[in-house]
Amino acid sequence: MSRLRRVKIAGRWVDAPAWALALPFEVRPMRGFRPEGWGYWRTTLALLAKAAKARRLDVRWVRIHEHIGTRREPSHPFGWVVTETGEMFLCSYDKGTALHELAHLESGDSHGDPWARACFELHRKFLPRAAVRAADLEVTRYLSGRREWKRRFGERPPKQPVPKSAWVKR
Repeated sequence: MSRLRRVKIAGRWVDAPAWALALPFEVRPMRGFRPEGWGYWRTTLALLAKAAKARRLDVRWVRIHEHIGTRREPSHPFGWVVTETGEMFLCSYDKGTALHELAHLESGDSHGDPWARACFELHRKFLPRAAVRAADLEVTRYLSGRREWKRRFGERPPKQPVPKSAWVKR
C-alpha cells in the first residue's frame, strides 16, 4: 500500500495516498473509510479519470465507500451521479458501475436510449475485451439496454437474474 498523507477534503481531515490526490477530480472517502480501502479503489478511479478525460466530461468529485469484511457488503454494485454538477457517488469499486454513472454524465439521460448507447460505447473503449459482454449484460437490466443489445446483435439478450437487494433480507 502506498504511503498516506493527512489532507483536508471537503472540510474533513482524511488520510489519502498521493495517487488519489493527483486525480483530476476530488475523491471524498466516506466517514470511517479505512486505509486498506484505497487499494481496492485505485484501478477503478484511474479508469474513471481516463474515461472522463477522453470524453471531456467534468467529474468534480467522487464519494467512495469501503465495505471490506463487513456484513453490509452490497451484493449488487450501485452509484449515482448529479449530472448538473458532476458529483458522483460510488458504493462499489466495480468498473462497470463507474462507467454506468459516467454514461449518465455523458448522455444527460436517465436510463433511456442515449444512456444505453453511451454505456455500450464506454464499455468497448475502456474495459478489457473479456469484461465487455458481462458489462453489456448488466445494462440489459434496463429496457433501453435490451433495445441497444438487440440493435447491436440482432437478438434479444439472455435473461439476467434479479440482483439481491443489499438492504432487504429475503
